[in-house]
Amino acid sequence: MKLHLMALEFFVYGTMATYSLLSQFLASEGLTESQIGLLMSVLPISSLYAHHLNFEIASNIGRINWLKKVVLFAGILIWGLFLFESFIAKFLFMIAFAFFFSATTPLAESAIVDIANNLNLNYGRIRLFGTFGFSFAALLMSGLIRIGFVTIFLTFSLLMFLTFLVAKGVKEVELNEDERVRSKKPLPLFFWLLLPIVIFGIAANNFNFVFLPVLMEKREYDISLASIAFSMMAITETPFLLWADTIVKKLGVVFILSSGIFVVGLRNLLVAMVDSPTMLLLVQLLQGWTYIVIYYSMMSLIQSFGAARIRAQKYFWIAMGIGPFLGSSLGGLLSEKLGLLNAYSIFGLVPMVISLLILLIFRKTLKI
Repeated sequence: MKLHLMALEFFVYGTMATYSLLSQFLASEGLTESQIGLLMSVLPISSLYAHHLNFEIASNIGRINWLKKVVLFAGILIWGLFLFESFIAKFLFMIAFAFFFSATTPLAESAIVDIANNLNLNYGRIRLFGTFGFSFAALLMSGLIRIGFVTIFLTFSLLMFLTFLVAKGVKEVELNEDERVRSKKPLPLFFWLLLPIVIFGIAANNFNFVFLPVLMEKREYDISLASIAFSMMAITETPFLLWADTIVKKLGVVFILSSGIFVVGLRNLLVAMVDSPTMLLLVQLLQGWTYIVIYYSMMSLIQSFGAARIRAQKYFWIAMGIGPFLGSSLGGLLSEKLGLLNAYSIFGLVPMVISLLILLIFRKTLKI
């Protein structure tokens, strides 16, 4: 079972790496920054309705069972973005595709965390294979994308099919009666206070993921550079995941969140300042203390809620969708109105200031 869970993480995050290159494809199609931002924001904004509906469906037919279905639909629907040239057609297909693809990671992670806890497995070490999958897929695409942008869609569909095959070997994890009844128990106020912080941090981080390939396209860097950058960024998460539980326990959720947001801002600010491909790649190495520390600290907090964790997971993934929506849509508008580098500066300075305010306001609860 452990091998199945590691393989599931590997392929699920591999699809995310492949999807991350979609903005580069859209830029090559001649779309404007605001159009790219709007299209890339469809996936995260769908979380406002899709996560709730998908979790409801999954609670009735099983998380693994529904996961197997959504990956097949997503693997097919993504082709509409490639086959149709008009912006309207791409937008409509993105809406359909996003409903299913947005459910892939939340369903997989929700099931994997519960199975790992039931079998007394180290979730951090299992999640590490998600990082490996993201890095491998991004590195693979650095070569394949030279053949043509069609390889993005071919690779994505293949990885989705492999995810389906692996999921078939994962035993369904059921909620017991106590969890079904108590899952509606009110969540701690502290959880609701942290969600806006999570949204802000993820928004600033997502801006870089969406517009880094666009920046490279504008500067006419090598077409494979974005894939190489994503691969490097993913592998930098390895040290944290190896000792994630110990780090979170010693530093606390609040400090982890604020420090992660600070580094997100620092990375964005440095992107606006460097002017060479080599320096741009080196700056991306800061990724190891950004998304993953924000994500893992919150997942650790949620697991402490007991039976109420299922409800908390749903709201957490909705927040994880709102953040990228703001990063994509607002980022696209700022880039078009003020310029891409100025937008990077804004998404750099503001998070750094906010992170310091978080430490100041929550200084008495740093160990939570």
